[in-house]
Amino acid sequence: MTDQTIVPFWQRLNDITRYPAKPAALITIGVLALARLLGMLPGLVGWILDLLVSVALYRFAFEVLRATANGRMEPPEGMGETDQSSGWLAIWLQVIFIIAAVVLVIALGWIGVALCVLMLVGYPGAVMSLAIDQNLGHALNPATWMQIMTRLGWPYFVAVGLILLIFITAGNAQAWLVQLLPLVIGLPLFHFISGYALIVTFHLMGYLIWQYQDELGYTPDTPGLPLINRSADPDQVVLDDIAQMVRDGETDMATDAIRAHLRERGGTEALHTQYRKLLRLKGDKDELVRHGKEWLPMLLAQDREKAAVELCRELVELDPTFVVNDAESNTRLAKRAAALGQTQLALRLVNGFHKRHPKSADIPEMYLLAARLLSERMGKDAEAKALLTQIRTAYPNHALLPQIDALLALIESVSGAKKPAAT
Repeated sequence: MTDQTIVPFWQRLNDITRYPAKPAALITIGVLALARLLGMLPGLVGWILDLLVSVALYRFAFEVLRATANGRMEPPEGMGETDQSSGWLAIWLQVIFIIAAVVLVIALGWIGVALCVLMLVGYPGAVMSLAIDQNLGHALNPATWMQIMTRLGWPYFVAVGLILLIFITAGNAQAWLVQLLPLVIGLPLFHFISGYALIVTFHLMGYLIWQYQDELGYTPDTPGLPLINRSADPDQVVLDDIAQMVRDGETDMATDAIRAHLRERGGTEALHTQYRKLLRLKGDKDELVRHGKEWLPMLLAQDREKAAVELCRELVELDPTFVVNDAESNTRLAKRAAALGQTQLALRLVNGFHKRHPKSADIPEMYLLAARLLSERMGKDAEAKALLTQIRTAYPNHALLPQIDALLALIESVSGAKKPAAT
């Protein structure tokens, strides 16, 4: 994550729509639009030249997407960073989507139409995936689209709506111009409009990756924008190597390299965090849980309680059966989660504490904490009162008895004040 605050994309829509009007992008779009006239040459030659121009346009679009995903908001000068195959991969992605849509409609009728709508919504996710790792098979996997949708949530669907609106607007403009202008003028202008729309949408998708880099497990290559304190991290050489592998599309190799390093030598928090980003990108839930269970006690041993709480919350989401087996760790995490306002997590950690740790001296304190949370933050006074009564009965001579009685009295007084109002 960068040290600077990233402005949400919905607050930069004017800048995003004007992005292709900057000189570097405008010249490229214009030249490629004029090159479309070569497609008017007769026979196979014209068709091949037109296809090559399409490939060049998509290659530039991928250059834009990756530059934006790495935090560079100015259009790239040329196409020096992306692989030459990126344009062809984009064409193949489109062709396969179109073929799959036709087959689904013919084979399944209305059900196929519904699946085509899902594919349409998932297409931006496929493009983003293809831009990140250059893996066509991974981009075509519906599970990849669903992971991106789930991680980004509603902003993804807002972005999809904007992309559709941009292309619909461009299509209307093209249809209007074609009727007014001769072919030799109208054809380049037609393709200029479609190229402009394409670059806007790819810039928007790149910005989504930049804005939600943590959720997507993406490590930007941002020269001049330090991602971490490079001089202070002992594992910086390893982190730099991993970042280069990710930029080269070798995410599996990067994941294996970090895993091997952590097993042989351990690693800093930055290395553990990067490992989990890559695991999220791959959707490797089992390894996320295994690594999380291994890393959690390390964070607590380093007194990194806030980070430990965040990790614990993620583990609970990944594995609803997850429990903290160590009583002291369980107590520390529950207290810290409550202090951080993560009420549900704190209650989840307290739930069943006496069964998991029957000999722990912290049982009364944990259930007193749960009663406070139930009463003060959730308004569940009846449940809090029942819990306090159980603690009082089980531990009649405990040092926390005055606090238990004080909370019971408070709940009674609040309940008594509510009854007349209700009547």
